Amino acid sequence: MKHKRIYIFENAVYQESGKSAKTVFSGPGEMEIGPAAEFNGKPETLNPEEMFVAAINSCIMTTFFYFVRKSNIEVLSYYSDAQGQVEKQKDGFRFTNVEVRAKITLQQPDIAEKARELGKLAEKYCLVSRSVSCPVNYSLVVQVKES
Repeated sequence: MKHKRIYIFENAVYQESGKSAKTVFSGPGEMEIGPAAEFNGKPETLNPEEMFVAAINSCIMTTFFYFVRKSNIEVLSYYSDAQGQVEKQKDGFRFTNVEVRAKITLQQPDIAEKARELGKLAEKYCLVSRSVSCPVNYSLVVQVKES
């Protein structure tokens, strides 16, 4: 039997006359949204392009920590940033690549290789990045805290 799940992320999007559009998320609450600055939006608003890249970045991170917990290793810190490249194609604009760069800090040097393996698993099994049509590249730098 195939395993099937339906995820419902509730949000509402609305705009009142003369005001910026807003979305209300089921968890974090209300945020102002609009088009990206390149598409005549305001730079201080959250835009769908940023949310797309953020969804990939956060999914890889949460997938990484899923494997970290299963492996019972300690990660002192995790930092990542992501960039999505948009290009105009003959059928319109589309994401053509997303790069996620992460850096973790460990206490014990003997688990560095294991952490790198978990990074490869996170890249392979992240639900969001596996569901998009553009390539997603994940790089993980492992450093060990100096005593």
